[in-house]
Amino acid sequence: MAKKRSIEEPYWEPLPRQRTSMQQTVTITVRNLIPVACVLFFGGSALEFLLLSVFSLAITIACIGVNGVAVSTKIEEANASTANAFARWILLIFVGLFIGLLLTVLFGWVIAVFASFGKKGIFTPTLLWSALAIAVSAVAELYRQYKADRHSGLGETLRKQRDQPIVLGHVLSAGLIFIMSGELLNMGRIGILVMTIAVTALFIFRDLRPDLMRELVRPRNKPPKSK
Repeated sequence: MAKKRSIEEPYWEPLPRQRTSMQQTVTITVRNLIPVACVLFFGGSALEFLLLSVFSLAITIACIGVNGVAVSTKIEEANASTANAFARWILLIFVGLFIGLLLTVLFGWVIAVFASFGKKGIFTPTLLWSALAIAVSAVAELYRQYKADRHSGLGETLRKQRDQPIVLGHVLSAGLIFIMSGELLNMGRIGILVMTIAVTALFIFRDLRPDLMRELVRPRNKPPKSK
């Protein structure tokens, strides 16, 4: 029993502060700014902001799973041809996009129903182009994380222990968006702008400081370490 506990222990150990590169910081920031930019500069509605935020969360969760598969299968093996590796990457990206869309429907179907009754409908050009930009930035981050994990030497168990609290944090964020949906619909334009900017800042902080999010989702009734 003690051995089993020692294997599970890293899941709840404090995560060291992540030192992000400039490229990673820019990618994370841009992906989170797309929904609020849709509202600020392109006349997007509160519902479009909510749907894009849900899609961003969903595709991020999907990319975490795709990254795990990519690292485990070692797509870029020395004996694999460039064409074969490229084809496998394309397949995984489409699988990740499909899973992201499924999670978007799961988390945001109520918001989508309300949006469908709007004057412009649900699939507006602004929404579609913004969703495409989010997907591109997510794929770029997926490949960066894949390269980092390939050279980190982390085993599958440790990667899962690292990623599970992050996924839970994103699920909690989806819950926050769901709760916000009722409030945003009753706000005026100024209130919507203030709320979207505040939520965007929170999400950027969450992604740049995953160590703090890990502490937030850590169960408080965890037994102390055995000596």
